[in-house]
Amino acid sequence: MSTKQFKLGFLTIGQSPRVDVVPEVLSIIGAKVDVIEAGALDGLGYEEILEKLSPSEGDIVYVSRLRDGRQVKMGKSKLIPLMQQRIHELNDAGVSLIVILCSGEFPRFESRAPILYLDRVLKAFVEPLAASVRKAAVLVPLKEQVEYARDKWGKYFPELIVKPVSPYTASTEEFRSIAGELSRAKVELVVMDCIGYNITQKKVMEETGALVVSTRTSLARYLAEVLPSSLAG
Repeated sequence: MSTKQFKLGFLTIGQSPRVDVVPEVLSIIGAKVDVIEAGALDGLGYEEILEKLSPSEGDIVYVSRLRDGRQVKMGKSKLIPLMQQRIHELNDAGVSLIVILCSGEFPRFESRAPILYLDRVLKAFVEPLAASVRKAAVLVPLKEQVEYARDKWGKYFPELIVKPVSPYTASTEEFRSIAGELSRAKVELVVMDCIGYNITQKKVMEETGALVVSTRTSLARYLAEVLPSSLAG
């Protein structure tokens, strides 16, 4: 399969291009692919996003990055129609595979091309450890996501610590402080449950001495497996 025949579509719940994510993922997999990016919030201004997509009471809160680097919070229910529209556009562009750049849980979208649901990838990396890991920690971007994360990951581990820390606004020192807390708590596994967490932040979490599973690197490893070997760099 030639490079021209394989188009990889990346769909962010924020705005494209995700210059903070996609190049890092591609550098890990080392594959030569044509990339097409789309964002649920493409074409929307900051004030319009706040007005139309801010979470309503009771809605699940997601967070993403805008093209200018700003962080925005959105209600899941308001994102779904925009994501479906972008998926149709990626299909029209002839992509061979669509990757949703968010580890949140989503319904099954309509698509001719296969869709890679990132929350399932992350769970697939974590679940094999669940039988033997007693105490784990999960990182999420927002305080509003702590209880959601407890519900999502609590079934895997007898003891669970959830720490909110933004991949977009928190400093390295903040990550290092959390790593110190988790090290003293003697956690055995750290799950970084957001595509925004980068490799540098993962390395800081490795200072806990625990095993660390990152959404971003999990995606890269999975893509390295499913992409045709002929695309290897």
